[in-house]
Amino acid sequence: MRDDDGLGGLTSAARRAAERALEASTWDAPMRAQALAELDEAARLVAAARVRVLAAADAARDWARSGDRDLAAWHARTTRDGAQVAGARARAAALVAAMPAVDAALGDGRLTEAHVAVLARTAARATPVVAAALADPRVQDGLVAQGARLDAREYARAVERWVAAVDPPSDERDHAEQRANRSLWLTDSPSGTHIKGVVDAQAGKRLRLALEALSPRPGDDDDRTPEQRRADALAAMADHVLSDPGTTPGALVRPHVSVVLSERTWLALCAGAAGVAGVARVLQGVPPVRDEDGALVPPAELARLLCDAQLTRIVVDAAGVPVDLGRTQRLFTNEMRRALVVRDGGCAWNGCGIPARWTEGHHLDWWGRDGGGTSVENGVLLCAFHHHLVHAEDLRIVRVWTPPPRRRRALHDPDEDAAGSGDHADGDALAGEHATYEFRRPDGRVRSAPPRAVGREVDRAA
Repeated sequence: MRDDDGLGGLTSAARRAAERALEASTWDAPMRAQALAELDEAARLVAAARVRVLAAADAARDWARSGDRDLAAWHARTTRDGAQVAGARARAAALVAAMPAVDAALGDGRLTEAHVAVLARTAARATPVVAAALADPRVQDGLVAQGARLDAREYARAVERWVAAVDPPSDERDHAEQRANRSLWLTDSPSGTHIKGVVDAQAGKRLRLALEALSPRPGDDDDRTPEQRRADALAAMADHVLSDPGTTPGALVRPHVSVVLSERTWLALCAGAAGVAGVARVLQGVPPVRDEDGALVPPAELARLLCDAQLTRIVVDAAGVPVDLGRTQRLFTNEMRRALVVRDGGCAWNGCGIPARWTEGHHLDWWGRDGGGTSVENGVLLCAFHHHLVHAEDLRIVRVWTPPPRRRRALHDPDEDAAGSGDHADGDALAGEHATYEFRRPDGRVRSAPPRAVGREVDRAA
Protein backbone atom coordinates (compact mmCIF):
# COMPACT_ATOMS: atom_id res chain seq x y z
CA MET A 1 0.00 0.00 0.00
CA ARG A 2 1.47 3.37 -1.04
CA ASP A 3 1.35 6.44 1.21
CA ASP A 4 -0.46 8.42 -1.48
CA ASP A 5 -3.35 5.98 -1.27
CA GLY A 6 -4.46 7.80 1.87
CA LEU A 7 -4.23 4.76 4.14
CA GLY A 8 -0.53 4.10 4.24
CA GLY A 9 0.21 6.51 7.07
CA LEU A 10 -2.90 5.75 9.09
CA THR A 11 -1.26 3.29 11.47
CA SER A 12 1.70 5.59 12.07
CA ALA A 13 -0.59 8.52 12.83
CA ALA A 14 -2.67 6.41 15.22
CA ARG A 15 0.46 5.20 16.98
CA ARG A 16 1.65 8.79 17.45
CA ALA A 17 -1.76 9.72 18.87
CA ALA A 18 -1.60 6.83 21.35
CA GLU A 19 1.85 7.97 22.49
CA ARG A 20 0.66 11.56 22.90
CA ALA A 21 -2.31 10.36 24.95
CA LEU A 22 0.12 9.16 27.63
CA GLU A 23 0.53 12.85 28.52
CA ALA A 24 -3.23 13.48 28.82
CA SER A 25 -3.03 13.89 32.60
CA THR A 26 -0.87 17.01 32.07
CA TRP A 27 -3.35 18.68 29.70
CA ASP A 28 -6.04 21.08 30.82
CA ALA A 29 -9.73 20.20 30.48
CA PRO A 30 -10.34 22.07 27.18
CA MET A 31 -7.35 20.35 25.59
CA ARG A 32 -8.60 16.92 26.67
CA ALA A 33 -12.08 17.73 25.36
CA GLN A 34 -10.66 18.78 22.00
CA ALA A 35 -8.51 15.65 21.82
CA LEU A 36 -11.50 13.41 22.57
CA ALA A 37 -13.58 15.14 19.90
CA GLU A 38 -10.85 14.60 17.32
CA LEU A 39 -10.36 10.97 18.36
CA ASP A 40 -14.12 10.30 18.19
CA GLU A 41 -14.27 11.76 14.68
CA ALA A 42 -11.22 9.75 13.62
CA ALA A 43 -12.74 6.56 15.07
CA ARG A 44 -15.98 7.19 13.18
CA LEU A 45 -14.13 7.67 9.90
CA VAL A 46 -11.99 4.59 10.50
CA ALA A 47 -15.13 2.56 11.22
CA ALA A 48 -16.70 3.77 7.98
CA ALA A 49 -13.57 2.88 6.03
CA ARG A 50 -13.38 -0.56 7.64
CA VAL A 51 -16.98 -1.40 6.77
CA ARG A 52 -16.41 -0.39 3.15
CA VAL A 53 -13.25 -2.48 2.87
CA LEU A 54 -15.02 -5.44 4.46
CA ALA A 55 -17.87 -5.07 1.98
CA ALA A 56 -15.39 -5.17 -0.89
CA ALA A 57 -13.60 -8.17 0.63
CA ASP A 58 -16.89 -9.99 0.96
CA ALA A 59 -17.85 -9.26 -2.63
CA ALA A 60 -14.48 -10.59 -3.80
CA ARG A 61 -14.73 -13.60 -1.43
CA ASP A 62 -11.30 -12.90 0.01
CA TRP A 63 -12.23 -15.04 3.00
CA ALA A 64 -12.56 -18.16 0.83
CA ARG A 65 -8.91 -17.99 -0.21
CA SER A 66 -7.78 -18.79 3.33
CA GLY A 67 -10.33 -21.54 3.85
CA ASP A 68 -12.65 -19.58 6.17
CA ARG A 69 -16.35 -20.30 5.91
CA ASP A 70 -17.49 -16.68 5.61
CA LEU A 71 -16.47 -13.06 6.09
CA ALA A 72 -17.27 -13.05 9.83
CA ALA A 73 -15.09 -16.10 10.53
CA TRP A 74 -12.24 -14.66 8.48
CA HIS A 75 -12.45 -11.26 10.21
CA ALA A 76 -12.67 -12.86 13.66
CA ARG A 77 -9.55 -14.91 13.00
CA THR A 78 -7.46 -12.10 11.53
CA THR A 79 -8.39 -9.47 14.13
CA ARG A 80 -8.77 -11.66 17.27
CA ASP A 81 -11.80 -9.52 18.18
CA GLY A 82 -14.04 -12.57 18.54
CA ALA A 83 -17.03 -13.89 16.67
CA GLN A 84 -19.57 -11.46 18.15
CA VAL A 85 -17.70 -8.29 17.12
CA ALA A 86 -16.68 -9.73 13.76
CA GLY A 87 -20.24 -10.85 13.06
CA ALA A 88 -21.60 -7.37 13.76
CA ARG A 89 -19.07 -5.84 11.37
CA ALA A 90 -19.86 -8.40 8.70
CA ARG A 91 -23.58 -7.58 8.98
CA ALA A 92 -22.77 -3.87 8.69
CA ALA A 93 -20.67 -4.56 5.59
CA ALA A 94 -23.56 -6.42 3.98
CA LEU A 95 -25.90 -3.55 4.84
CA VAL A 96 -23.82 -0.73 3.33
CA ALA A 97 -23.30 -2.83 0.21
CA ALA A 98 -27.06 -3.17 -0.21
CA MET A 99 -28.11 0.30 0.98
CA PRO A 100 -26.09 3.13 -0.64
CA ALA A 101 -27.92 5.79 1.36
CA VAL A 102 -26.73 4.23 4.61
CA ASP A 103 -23.18 3.96 3.26
CA ALA A 104 -23.16 7.67 2.42
CA ALA A 105 -24.64 8.64 5.80
CA LEU A 106 -22.02 6.62 7.66
CA GLY A 107 -19.27 8.33 5.69
CA ASP A 108 -20.47 11.89 6.29
CA GLY A 109 -21.40 11.38 9.94
CA ARG A 110 -25.19 11.49 9.80
CA LEU A 111 -25.21 7.91 11.10
CA THR A 112 -22.81 6.37 13.59
CA GLU A 113 -21.53 2.82 13.68
CA ALA A 114 -24.14 2.11 16.38
CA HIS A 115 -26.96 3.34 14.11
CA VAL A 116 -25.72 1.13 11.29
CA ALA A 117 -25.60 -1.83 13.70
CA VAL A 118 -29.32 -1.30 14.46
CA LEU A 119 -30.20 -1.39 10.77
CA ALA A 120 -27.87 -4.33 10.15
CA ARG A 121 -29.56 -6.42 12.85
CA THR A 122 -32.95 -5.52 11.42
CA ALA A 123 -31.93 -6.44 7.89
CA ALA A 124 -30.31 -9.71 8.99
CA ARG A 125 -33.55 -11.00 10.53
CA ALA A 126 -36.01 -9.24 8.23
CA THR A 127 -39.07 -11.00 6.90
CA PRO A 128 -39.66 -10.85 3.13
CA VAL A 129 -42.05 -7.93 3.66
CA VAL A 130 -39.50 -5.95 5.69
CA ALA A 131 -36.66 -6.83 3.32
CA ALA A 132 -38.67 -5.51 0.37
CA ALA A 133 -39.34 -2.27 2.22
CA LEU A 134 -35.65 -1.83 3.09
CA ALA A 135 -34.75 -2.14 -0.58
CA ASP A 136 -36.84 0.94 -1.40
CA PRO A 137 -34.53 4.02 -1.73
CA ARG A 138 -37.26 6.23 -0.27
CA VAL A 139 -37.42 4.05 2.83
CA GLN A 140 -33.64 4.17 3.15
CA ASP A 141 -33.67 7.96 2.95
CA GLY A 142 -36.37 8.10 5.62
CA LEU A 143 -34.46 5.78 7.95
CA VAL A 144 -31.29 7.83 7.47
CA ALA A 145 -33.12 11.08 8.20
CA GLN A 146 -34.61 9.61 11.35
CA GLY A 147 -31.23 8.29 12.50
CA ALA A 148 -29.68 11.72 12.05
CA ARG A 149 -32.10 13.09 14.67
CA LEU A 150 -31.95 10.29 17.25
CA ASP A 151 -29.27 8.68 19.36
CA ALA A 152 -28.63 4.97 18.88
CA ARG A 153 -30.95 3.81 21.67
CA GLU A 154 -33.88 5.93 20.52
CA TYR A 155 -33.18 4.90 16.94
CA ALA A 156 -33.40 1.21 17.84
CA ARG A 157 -36.88 1.75 19.28
CA ALA A 158 -37.94 3.81 16.26
CA VAL A 159 -36.79 1.11 13.83
CA GLU A 160 -38.57 -1.51 15.93
CA ARG A 161 -41.81 0.48 15.66
CA TRP A 162 -41.28 0.90 11.91
CA VAL A 163 -40.88 -2.86 11.45
CA ALA A 164 -44.07 -3.50 13.45
CA ALA A 165 -45.96 -1.03 11.26
CA VAL A 166 -44.63 -2.48 7.99
CA ASP A 167 -45.18 -6.12 8.97
CA PRO A 168 -47.41 -6.44 12.08
CA PRO A 169 -47.17 -10.27 12.26
CA SER A 170 -43.39 -9.94 12.65
CA ASP A 171 -43.86 -8.52 16.15
CA GLU A 172 -45.68 -11.66 17.25
CA ARG A 173 -43.03 -13.82 15.58
CA ASP A 174 -40.33 -11.95 17.48
CA HIS A 175 -42.20 -12.47 20.74
CA ALA A 176 -42.67 -16.17 20.01
CA GLU A 177 -38.97 -16.49 19.23
CA GLN A 178 -38.06 -14.77 22.49
CA ARG A 179 -40.39 -17.07 24.37
CA ALA A 180 -38.88 -20.12 22.70
CA ASN A 181 -35.40 -19.00 23.77
CA ARG A 182 -36.28 -18.29 27.40
CA SER A 183 -34.09 -19.95 30.01
CA LEU A 184 -32.92 -19.63 33.60
CA TRP A 185 -29.94 -21.18 35.37
CA LEU A 186 -29.16 -21.15 39.08
CA THR A 187 -25.69 -22.47 39.84
CA ASP A 188 -24.46 -22.93 43.40
CA SER A 189 -20.78 -22.31 44.05
CA PRO A 190 -18.56 -21.52 47.05
CA SER A 191 -18.90 -17.82 46.19
CA GLY A 192 -22.70 -17.90 46.15
CA THR A 193 -25.52 -18.74 43.78
CA HIS A 194 -25.03 -17.46 40.25
CA ILE A 195 -28.15 -16.52 38.27
CA LYS A 196 -28.18 -16.35 34.50
CA GLY A 197 -31.09 -16.31 32.14
CA VAL A 198 -33.07 -14.80 29.29
CA VAL A 199 -36.78 -13.94 29.28
CA ASP A 200 -38.95 -12.33 26.64
CA ALA A 201 -39.16 -8.54 26.59
CA GLN A 202 -42.62 -8.41 28.18
CA ALA A 203 -41.63 -10.70 31.04
CA GLY A 204 -38.45 -8.67 31.43
CA LYS A 205 -40.47 -5.49 31.78
CA ARG A 206 -42.67 -7.04 34.46
CA LEU A 207 -39.61 -8.31 36.29
CA ARG A 208 -37.95 -4.90 36.11
CA LEU A 209 -41.06 -3.17 37.45
CA ALA A 210 -41.33 -5.67 40.30
CA LEU A 211 -37.68 -5.19 41.24
CA GLU A 212 -38.04 -1.41 41.07
CA ALA A 213 -41.11 -1.58 43.30
CA LEU A 214 -39.07 -3.45 45.90
CA SER A 215 -36.01 -1.22 45.61
CA PRO A 216 -37.30 2.37 45.75
CA ARG A 217 -35.05 5.40 45.90
CA PRO A 218 -32.63 4.69 48.77
CA GLY A 219 -32.39 6.82 51.86
CA ASP A 220 -29.31 8.80 52.77
CA ASP A 221 -28.01 6.00 54.99
CA ASP A 222 -28.51 3.26 52.37
CA ASP A 223 -25.07 2.58 50.90
CA ARG A 224 -26.12 -0.34 48.68
CA THR A 225 -25.28 -0.25 45.00
CA PRO A 226 -28.14 -0.53 42.48
CA GLU A 227 -26.99 -4.07 41.76
CA GLN A 228 -27.16 -4.97 45.45
CA ARG A 229 -30.60 -3.41 45.82
CA ARG A 230 -31.91 -5.43 42.87
CA ALA A 231 -30.43 -8.60 44.36
CA ASP A 232 -32.14 -7.86 47.68
CA ALA A 233 -35.42 -7.20 45.85
CA LEU A 234 -35.19 -10.57 44.10
CA ALA A 235 -34.58 -12.30 47.45
CA ALA A 236 -37.58 -10.45 48.92
CA MET A 237 -39.76 -11.73 46.09
CA ALA A 238 -38.67 -15.28 46.91
CA ASP A 239 -39.39 -14.74 50.62
CA HIS A 240 -42.85 -13.43 49.78
CA VAL A 241 -43.72 -16.45 47.64
CA LEU A 242 -42.43 -18.90 50.23
CA SER A 243 -44.46 -17.27 53.01
CA ASP A 244 -47.69 -17.08 51.00
CA PRO A 245 -50.20 -19.74 52.09
CA GLY A 246 -51.66 -19.64 48.60
CA THR A 247 -48.46 -20.89 46.99
CA THR A 248 -48.86 -24.21 45.19
CA PRO A 249 -52.52 -24.77 46.17
CA GLY A 250 -53.31 -28.40 46.78
CA ALA A 251 -49.74 -29.27 47.70
CA LEU A 252 -49.26 -31.39 50.81
CA VAL A 253 -46.61 -29.03 52.18
CA ARG A 254 -46.15 -25.52 50.87
CA PRO A 255 -42.56 -24.61 49.89
CA HIS A 256 -40.36 -23.29 52.65
CA VAL A 257 -36.75 -23.18 53.79
CA SER A 258 -35.73 -25.62 56.50
CA VAL A 259 -32.74 -25.51 58.80
CA VAL A 260 -31.44 -28.49 60.70
CA LEU A 261 -29.72 -28.17 64.05
CA SER A 262 -28.91 -30.41 66.94
CA GLU A 263 -30.41 -30.14 70.41
CA ARG A 264 -27.09 -28.81 71.75
CA THR A 265 -27.05 -26.12 69.10
CA TRP A 266 -30.66 -25.18 69.76
CA LEU A 267 -30.08 -24.85 73.49
CA ALA A 268 -27.00 -22.72 72.85
CA LEU A 269 -28.95 -20.38 70.58
CA CYS A 270 -31.73 -20.06 73.15
CA ALA A 271 -29.21 -19.17 75.85
CA GLY A 272 -29.08 -15.55 74.77
CA ALA A 273 -27.42 -15.03 71.40
CA ALA A 274 -27.40 -11.35 70.40
CA GLY A 275 -26.74 -10.26 66.85
CA VAL A 276 -24.43 -11.92 64.39
CA ALA A 277 -21.46 -11.82 66.73
CA GLY A 278 -23.51 -13.38 69.51
CA VAL A 279 -24.85 -16.14 67.29
CA ALA A 280 -21.36 -16.88 65.99
CA ARG A 281 -20.04 -17.00 69.54
CA VAL A 282 -22.61 -19.44 70.90
CA LEU A 283 -22.15 -21.70 67.89
CA GLN A 284 -18.55 -22.38 68.82
CA GLY A 285 -18.11 -25.97 69.93
CA VAL A 286 -21.58 -27.15 68.88
CA PRO A 287 -22.67 -28.83 65.63
CA PRO A 288 -23.16 -26.22 62.90
CA VAL A 289 -26.54 -25.29 61.50
CA ARG A 290 -27.28 -26.45 57.98
CA ASP A 291 -30.20 -26.38 55.58
CA GLU A 292 -32.02 -29.38 54.16
CA ASP A 293 -29.42 -29.66 51.38
CA GLY A 294 -26.55 -29.78 53.85
CA ALA A 295 -25.26 -26.27 53.15
CA LEU A 296 -24.12 -24.26 56.18
CA VAL A 297 -26.38 -21.42 57.34
CA PRO A 298 -24.35 -18.26 58.17
CA PRO A 299 -24.94 -16.56 61.55
CA ALA A 300 -26.56 -13.45 60.01
CA GLU A 301 -29.16 -15.48 58.15
CA LEU A 302 -29.73 -17.72 61.17
CA ALA A 303 -30.35 -14.69 63.39
CA ARG A 304 -32.98 -13.43 60.96
CA LEU A 305 -34.67 -16.83 60.70
CA LEU A 306 -34.80 -17.24 64.47
CA CYS A 307 -36.55 -13.89 64.75
CA ASP A 308 -39.57 -14.72 62.61
CA ALA A 309 -40.07 -18.25 61.38
CA GLN A 310 -42.32 -21.24 61.55
CA LEU A 311 -40.94 -23.89 63.86
CA THR A 312 -41.38 -27.59 63.32
CA ARG A 313 -39.82 -29.93 65.84
CA ILE A 314 -38.42 -33.05 64.18
CA VAL A 315 -36.90 -35.50 66.63
CA VAL A 316 -34.29 -37.82 65.13
CA ASP A 317 -32.48 -40.82 66.52
CA ALA A 318 -28.71 -41.25 66.73
CA ALA A 319 -28.60 -42.24 63.06
CA GLY A 320 -30.47 -39.09 62.06
CA VAL A 321 -33.72 -40.87 61.24
CA PRO A 322 -36.85 -38.83 62.15
CA VAL A 323 -38.95 -40.51 64.83
CA ASP A 324 -41.34 -37.74 65.91
CA LEU A 325 -42.79 -34.63 64.28
CA GLY A 326 -43.90 -31.66 66.31
CA ARG A 327 -46.42 -28.97 65.40
CA THR A 328 -45.70 -25.91 63.29
CA GLN A 329 -46.42 -22.58 64.99
CA ARG A 330 -46.58 -19.22 63.25
CA LEU A 331 -44.88 -16.66 65.45
CA PHE A 332 -46.90 -13.73 64.11
CA THR A 333 -50.45 -14.78 63.33
CA ASN A 334 -52.35 -13.39 60.37
CA GLU A 335 -54.42 -11.24 62.72
CA MET A 336 -51.30 -9.83 64.36
CA ARG A 337 -49.74 -9.12 60.99
CA ARG A 338 -52.80 -7.18 59.84
CA ALA A 339 -52.54 -5.05 62.95
CA LEU A 340 -48.83 -4.47 62.28
CA VAL A 341 -49.66 -3.41 58.72
CA VAL A 342 -52.22 -0.87 59.94
CA ARG A 343 -49.79 0.57 62.49
CA ASP A 344 -46.48 0.47 60.57
CA GLY A 345 -47.68 0.75 56.98
CA GLY A 346 -44.59 -0.93 55.55
CA CYS A 347 -40.94 -1.35 56.41
CA ALA A 348 -40.31 0.68 59.55
CA TRP A 349 -36.77 1.68 58.53
CA ASN A 350 -36.83 5.42 57.99
CA GLY A 351 -37.00 6.28 54.30
CA CYS A 352 -37.21 2.68 53.09
CA GLY A 353 -40.59 2.71 51.38
CA ILE A 354 -40.98 -1.06 50.89
CA PRO A 355 -44.74 -1.81 51.11
CA ALA A 356 -46.13 -3.97 53.86
CA ARG A 357 -46.80 -7.01 51.69
CA TRP A 358 -43.04 -7.43 51.21
CA THR A 359 -42.10 -7.13 54.89
CA GLU A 360 -41.39 -9.57 57.71
CA GLY A 361 -42.33 -9.45 61.36
CA HIS A 362 -39.50 -8.66 63.79
CA HIS A 363 -39.61 -8.95 67.58
CA LEU A 364 -38.55 -5.75 69.34
CA ASP A 365 -37.59 -7.86 72.34
CA TRP A 366 -35.88 -10.65 70.45
CA TRP A 367 -37.61 -13.96 70.73
CA GLY A 368 -34.43 -16.02 71.06
CA ARG A 369 -32.20 -13.62 72.97
CA ASP A 370 -34.63 -11.72 75.19
CA GLY A 371 -37.48 -14.18 75.46
CA GLY A 372 -39.74 -11.57 73.88
CA GLY A 373 -43.37 -12.47 73.43
CA THR A 374 -45.27 -12.54 70.18
CA SER A 375 -47.68 -9.61 70.17
CA VAL A 376 -48.49 -6.54 68.15
CA GLU A 377 -46.88 -4.41 70.86
CA ASN A 378 -43.62 -6.35 70.54
CA GLY A 379 -43.67 -6.47 66.74
CA VAL A 380 -42.46 -4.28 63.91
CA LEU A 381 -42.44 -4.71 60.14
CA LEU A 382 -39.10 -4.74 58.30
CA CYS A 383 -38.18 -5.56 54.72
CA ALA A 384 -35.79 -8.47 54.23
CA PHE A 385 -32.77 -6.20 53.75
CA HIS A 386 -33.32 -4.09 56.86
CA HIS A 387 -34.37 -7.14 58.88
CA HIS A 388 -31.02 -8.66 58.01
CA LEU A 389 -29.28 -5.35 58.83
CA VAL A 390 -30.92 -5.13 62.27
CA HIS A 391 -29.57 -8.56 63.18
CA ALA A 392 -26.21 -8.07 61.50
CA GLU A 393 -25.53 -4.84 63.43
CA ASP A 394 -27.38 -5.88 66.62
CA LEU A 395 -29.54 -2.76 66.42
CA ARG A 396 -31.97 -1.84 69.16
CA ILE A 397 -35.30 -0.37 68.15
CA VAL A 398 -37.34 2.31 69.94
CA ARG A 399 -40.84 3.08 68.73
CA VAL A 400 -41.49 6.83 68.46
CA TRP A 401 -45.10 7.97 68.21
CA THR A 402 -45.87 11.06 66.12
CA PRO A 403 -49.33 12.35 67.09
CA PRO A 404 -51.67 12.63 64.08
CA PRO A 405 -53.66 15.81 63.39
CA ARG A 406 -56.76 13.97 64.54
CA ARG A 407 -57.37 10.53 65.97
CA ARG A 408 -59.47 7.94 64.19
CA ARG A 409 -60.29 4.36 64.91
CA ALA A 410 -58.74 1.98 62.39
CA LEU A 411 -61.23 -0.15 60.50
CA HIS A 412 -61.13 -3.69 61.81
CA ASP A 413 -63.02 -6.90 62.12
CA PRO A 414 -64.26 -7.51 65.68
CA ASP A 415 -63.59 -11.19 65.17
CA GLU A 416 -59.93 -10.38 64.63
CA ASP A 417 -59.75 -8.68 68.02
CA ALA A 418 -61.09 -11.82 69.62
CA ALA A 419 -58.50 -13.92 67.82
CA GLY A 420 -55.65 -11.46 68.25
CA SER A 421 -52.83 -11.21 70.71
CA GLY A 422 -54.93 -9.97 73.61
CA ASP A 423 -52.84 -6.82 73.98
CA HIS A 424 -55.66 -4.24 74.01
CA ALA A 425 -53.10 -1.48 74.46
CA ASP A 426 -52.31 -2.03 70.81
CA GLY A 427 -55.70 -0.59 69.90
CA ASP A 428 -54.51 2.84 70.98
CA ALA A 429 -51.52 2.44 68.75
CA LEU A 430 -53.67 1.51 65.79
CA ALA A 431 -55.81 4.63 66.20
CA GLY A 432 -53.04 6.93 64.94
CA GLU A 433 -51.00 7.27 61.79
CA HIS A 434 -48.06 5.03 61.01
CA ALA A 435 -45.59 4.64 63.81
CA THR A 436 -41.99 5.79 63.48
CA TYR A 437 -38.91 4.18 64.94
CA GLU A 438 -35.35 4.86 65.99
CA PHE A 439 -32.67 2.26 65.34
CA ARG A 440 -29.73 2.41 67.72
CA ARG A 441 -26.39 0.69 67.78
CA PRO A 442 -25.36 -1.30 70.88
CA ASP A 443 -23.38 1.72 72.13
CA GLY A 444 -26.49 3.90 71.95
CA ARG A 445 -25.63 5.85 68.81
CA VAL A 446 -28.53 6.38 66.43
CA ARG A 447 -28.26 4.39 63.22
CA SER A 448 -31.53 5.60 61.71
CA ALA A 449 -34.14 8.03 62.98
CA PRO A 450 -37.19 9.83 61.57
CA PRO A 451 -36.59 13.44 60.44
CA ARG A 452 -38.42 14.87 63.45
CA ALA A 453 -38.98 12.32 66.19
CA VAL A 454 -41.58 14.00 68.39
CA GLY A 455 -44.24 12.58 70.61
CA ARG A 456 -44.05 9.79 73.09
CA GLU A 457 -41.90 6.68 73.07
CA VAL A 458 -42.87 3.12 73.70
CA ASP A 459 -39.79 1.87 75.49
CA ARG A 460 -38.59 -1.19 73.63
CA ALA A 461 -35.02 -2.38 73.69
CA ALA A 462 -34.43 -4.88 70.91
